[in-house]
Amino acid sequence: MPSVHIIGGGVAGYTLARELVRQHYAGTIIISEPQGLPYDRPPLSKSLQIEPFVPAAWYAEHGIELRQEKIAQLPLPAAPDDWVVLATGTTPELLEVPGAGHARTLHTAADAAALAQALDDSMFGLEVLVIGAGLIGAEFASTASMLGAQVTLVSNSEAPLAPVLGHELAAQLHADHGQRGIRTITGTVERIAADHVLVDGQRLEAEVILSAIGVRPDTALASALGLEVDDGILVDAQQRALGHRQVLAIGDAARHQGARRTVHWEAAMEDAAQAAATILGAAPVQRSVPWFWTDRHEMHVETVGDFRQAASTVLRRNRRGKLQAVFGLDAHGVLVAASMVDGGLMAKAVKRLVARGSAPSIEHLEDPSVGPRELGRSD
Repeated sequence: MPSVHIIGGGVAGYTLARELVRQHYAGTIIISEPQGLPYDRPPLSKSLQIEPFVPAAWYAEHGIELRQEKIAQLPLPAAPDDWVVLATGTTPELLEVPGAGHARTLHTAADAAALAQALDDSMFGLEVLVIGAGLIGAEFASTASMLGAQVTLVSNSEAPLAPVLGHELAAQLHADHGQRGIRTITGTVERIAADHVLVDGQRLEAEVILSAIGVRPDTALASALGLEVDDGILVDAQQRALGHRQVLAIGDAARHQGARRTVHWEAAMEDAAQAAATILGAAPVQRSVPWFWTDRHEMHVETVGDFRQAASTVLRRNRRGKLQAVFGLDAHGVLVAASMVDGGLMAKAVKRLVARGSAPSIEHLEDPSVGPRELGRSD
């Protein structure tokens, strides 16, 4: 009987298994995941919650074998209809300063559970210091603050996430932390101790120190298999790893040859859908415009497209003067990206406009009274 062995139980690995079941794959499906039951990663930093995709009974019902194991070496597929799929995800970047081992990370269910326990055990507002104000750092800082912690957020930029949100909105969102009771400091971490962090000579006391400076693709197993690795496991359009036609790579660990690596939830799902198509010999999957979201301080922020393609930006403010959205245009005035706060249906409308290469009028982009339906009629 043919088999598909999926290494990793994040959104990419789980989605592949679900797609194979949905499309009536006749072979054996195995998922190897060190943490056990596959669960969704975004809620870890957004709410410190652990949310399995489906109950364990679902896997048994569909004949999927779950193995709680970390694989360091794996034989390459020998039979012509067997597949290995690497959905190994990422590992946290580590600070390279004295005492870096005193800082925690937030990457796994165990990490989230430990941080939640520390917050629950504190009676008088735990002193929390977060290093890094990207997606994970900002989300956890927001969650910890709402749970009563006294939070300090350290960043080396006053506009973290500017390349993905646009500089203006990134700066506003970072400044919003201060209005929500979070102390923000821009500087460079020099040393970490058990109870404090030294930032540009300033001693910052803390009971819990979290490092959230980014992640890197987990390519250890791919390298051991002799596959091509360069800022991710290199894959072709069918998700085949370069180096073996029956090994696929999907999700945050994979990088399409000639493109930037993506680390977003929707992109991982599309990788999985394409991997299923490759395994089943089905038609290629049509990719959508990049999209991701983040939640912080009860605000829902969405980004569509790629601001690195933008030559200029157009700002939309609400009637109170607060920045509501940033639209990125290329040199020809074509809409290539947008980010927005609590945008409702606007993100879906922008995805359609970016997909068809539209050039909406600047007046309509700036006008807060122009809704998602009207925006597309101006190009």
